Amino acid sequence: MNDFTHALISSGPNTIIPDEHNLFGKLIGTWNFEWIGYPGTDRERHAKGEWIFSWVLNGTAVQDIFIVPSRKENAINPQPDAEFGTTLRFFHPADHTWSIFYGSTVAAVRLSAERNGEEIVLTEMTKGDMKWIFSDMTDETFHWKHIKTADNGETWYTHIEIFATRHA
Repeated sequence: MNDFTHALISSGPNTIIPDEHNLFGKLIGTWNFEWIGYPGTDRERHAKGEWIFSWVLNGTAVQDIFIVPSRKENAINPQPDAEFGTTLRFFHPADHTWSIFYGSTVAAVRLSAERNGEEIVLTEMTKGDMKWIFSDMTDETFHWKHIKTADNGETWYTHIEIFATRHA
């Protein structure tokens, strides 16, 4: 396993990623978060989670591990619907785009990414009915939303929200 870990994890971004296209570098590290599912509805749920980001594959990609509830919370109160997922974000130097894949026992999703002002917007590529948005990104915090539409983009609603703080 040590060979796999050393081959996978990179110490930083590869020089093929120009600074202006390094959308995910600010996220590298470990984050604690408050997960809010179905906000503003009678089904609203809260959980504490953790999100770990790293440069991988010779610094040409960013991978994360998404855990909700956090390992600590799940050890105290095991949840049958706990989610361990991973996202791989691959940079393409030819056209300065990112291809993204998220996988878990809950879902498998392909997305594309683009900068929209100060936000990073990831759009699901099959139906286009889902977006993940990173916003309010600082060195110590970020906000993430999973939004959906059921009417071809006429109305979007927040499905999940995350408020993350960098782990000390």
